[in-house]
Amino acid sequence: MTRKILKSAQNNQALYIICLMLFLVVAFHLLVSYLQVSYQKEFSQSLLSKAEDISSDLGSSIQEASALSPLECDAQTINKLRIILSKHEFTHDLGLIFNNKVNCSANWGLLADSTPLDSVLYHSPSGYYFASQVANIFPVAAKYDITNKGSVIAFTINAPFKNFDQLNKNFSYKIISKNRKYIFHNYAAQHQFKTDTLLKPQVVETCSTQFQYCIETYNNRPGLLYFPFYISALLIGLIGLISFLIAYSICSYLDKSHSMEFRFRKAIENEELYLEYQPILELKSNKIIGVESLIRWKDSVYGNVSPELFLGIAEQLSLYPTLAYNSVKKALNELSPVLRADSDFSVAVNINAYEIQTKEYLDYLYDLCTENKIKPQQIKIEITERIELPLDELSCFASKAKTYGFSISLDDFGTGVSNLVWLTEINFDVIKIDKVFTQSISDELKQEMLLAIMSLITNLNRTVIFEGVETVEEYNFIKNYNDDYQVQGQGWYFYKSLPLTELLHVLGQQGGD
Repeated sequence: MTRKILKSAQNNQALYIICLMLFLVVAFHLLVSYLQVSYQKEFSQSLLSKAEDISSDLGSSIQEASALSPLECDAQTINKLRIILSKHEFTHDLGLIFNNKVNCSANWGLLADSTPLDSVLYHSPSGYYFASQVANIFPVAAKYDITNKGSVIAFTINAPFKNFDQLNKNFSYKIISKNRKYIFHNYAAQHQFKTDTLLKPQVVETCSTQFQYCIETYNNRPGLLYFPFYISALLIGLIGLISFLIAYSICSYLDKSHSMEFRFRKAIENEELYLEYQPILELKSNKIIGVESLIRWKDSVYGNVSPELFLGIAEQLSLYPTLAYNSVKKALNELSPVLRADSDFSVAVNINAYEIQTKEYLDYLYDLCTENKIKPQQIKIEITERIELPLDELSCFASKAKTYGFSISLDDFGTGVSNLVWLTEINFDVIKIDKVFTQSISDELKQEMLLAIMSLITNLNRTVIFEGVETVEEYNFIKNYNDDYQVQGQGWYFYKSLPLTELLHVLGQQGGD
């Protein structure tokens, strides 16, 4: 069974690690993709700004040249073109075109042997014509981007977007007309995949509000695919390690949070422990004359936990002092109305070695009686033979408790190894016969032993309480000798331990009777 539980826990932990690793990988992939998109948008805006500056410059130079009159390729007009050209940053040359041939330009002057333009010009809605990489215009082996309107033609500076192309982005981009019919500039990244079928590319589009074109960036290596393989593998390995550490920490915390020690500490902090009260009856009248205060803990995982178990845990975790003071305070606060109403009613509180060895405990208990207006004689302090303290220390504590007015009970009589010595050395007021004797009265030999013990105790003028009375046979045996010994009893035959509300209900019925 233990192996199955351990194997199940290991399988769960492995599942946690796998799920967490997948989550972190996907999260990291999405984060990198988001950053890439943000960078694409930033890049697009920067490129668009540059394109708009060039377009504005070209448009302005064309408008100024178009205003010249007359538009003829004479020396005066060419000089004016040169003056206009000098004022524009992005216009490489400015000329006049007639019959599809460049007749003159600011840089080249009059062109007698100009070749007709053989490129198909793109006509924009704004009335401009465009063409890219046009050759054979001037007597040099160069290609130009041209913009034409009417008789004026402007030439863009050589490779106007060279600086953007040389950035070596891991995504491609292009400047394209809004109607998608013409590409003004195109850049293909070297490290993009050869096909877009592997993964849907990240596309970012930024359009100009001044001109009829847009910037489109394409990244078909989004997220983790953006990095070289060895870096991606390293990142995934690192994420796996982080996943393992996180999952291990979570599993460790969950294991710890399900441990009884952890849950008990939380129960103390959240005040989840509560009290129940075991009625003690005077057998002659079957009247409840007192109760024994019993601390209880019901956990959502472990259910009803035995007091012997959680009290041991409290000592291990150094929480017993808190438990001891809180439980007796709660008992006296809850029972104070009953104790004040009936001065003969008593409550028994169980103590351990801690209370006996703590000098302030009796003062604390006496102060609680004063605060709640309870007589100290109504408090019975129960000392069990299981307490492993020197007899003289116990005797000293009992004597001191009596000076405060408290009663002293010997609990679980018959379970220790030095009962008679305890009876002679410690001045007990009440002797509680352990249920081991109570539940063995059907044995004739044990009956004789029990009668002898009762005779001894009553001769010492002590009150006798039988614990663990559970059957009618046990009750009848004790009751038959009640007239001789004036004994009391507690156990399931009469009542189980009761919550405060049920106890008050029973006492109310008893008062009504």
